[in-house]
Amino acid sequence: MRRFLPLALSLTLPACNGGSEPPAPSPGASATPATPVADMATPPRPLPLARFGDWAVGCDNGGTCQAGTLMPEDGDGPALTLSIERGPGPGAPLAIRLRSREPITLPLTAQVDGEAVMRGGTRRDDAIALTGAPAMALATRLATGRTLTLIDAGGTTVATLPLKGASAVLRRIDDRQGRVGTTGAIVARGGKPDTRPAPPLPVVRAATIRGEAALLDPLLITRMRDMAGCDDDDHLPDVTTKTLDGPRTLAIVPCATGAYNVLSALFVIERGTAVPVSFDAPLAGDSDGDMVYNATFDDGILATFAKGRGLGDCGVMQRYAWDGARFRLIERREMAECRGNPDFIRTWATRVIR
Repeated sequence: MRRFLPLALSLTLPACNGGSEPPAPSPGASATPATPVADMATPPRPLPLARFGDWAVGCDNGGTCQAGTLMPEDGDGPALTLSIERGPGPGAPLAIRLRSREPITLPLTAQVDGEAVMRGGTRRDDAIALTGAPAMALATRLATGRTLTLIDAGGTTVATLPLKGASAVLRRIDDRQGRVGTTGAIVARGGKPDTRPAPPLPVVRAATIRGEAALLDPLLITRMRDMAGCDDDDHLPDVTTKTLDGPRTLAIVPCATGAYNVLSALFVIERGTAVPVSFDAPLAGDSDGDMVYNATFDDGILATFAKGRGLGDCGVMQRYAWDGARFRLIERREMAECRGNPDFIRTWATRVIR
């Protein structure tokens, strides 16, 4: 029987941009139908992450880049992480996200080496966002500082972050986005105009999900578990079924469990026959390449999360679209360092159409 390693992932690393059909023409526009957007069939090539000091950084194929703080490798770190993200194209804005274990009273004051740089902040979902000119001013100052201190509205210091590596990750973002030597760079500024356009995203055409999921015969479930080489474990989660396109059904077959990962084999069921699912990219994790971690499926999109540890602060998140024949990687997010930052960095992105 094949064995799996669901408790520890091999994080040797080399991404969600959705999309829709073009909008209908406005009244009075030409009645000539637009040319349908073609699936580009681009092989997924996620880009690698890098680490500089106490920071991780990476970019996706569409030119969006992100850097994030990492907690110390030894001992307790600040109960707060910071991420900087910037999109591609001339004049693209920069945003900073702060995630804290404890509530923070706004406005927040940011000091670099004791000097106040900005004051503000907006709550967005589970983070505090800094945007616009204040965010750019802070990012630029981080590159020349040694310590960032964050102070809440009551004057209490909520976190002190070391800035070792900040200059290197910001320069890497400038380089990857073609801004070195331009007026639009964060750090590597010069006199040239910031004119490099955003690269186009690959197009993936997803199938329309319709019909009803089939009821599975217990013998077919047993056959799928045998085909996948699942563990002989009476406590495995139940097999779940999801509607695909037309008469086909997706079966998610749990095969092994650990403290924080469930590994599943996927099958397409049609007319009582089960066929293993095909993918256009390698699966994340250490399961011999044919198992998905912590899978969910909704409206034609398969989401997986191969956790590096139970805190969920490292590993690989992948999202796939069903195109009628196989699952296509539409987004990959990664965090190779298990050092407290849950803001995963996107390394592959697409435009999904139906």
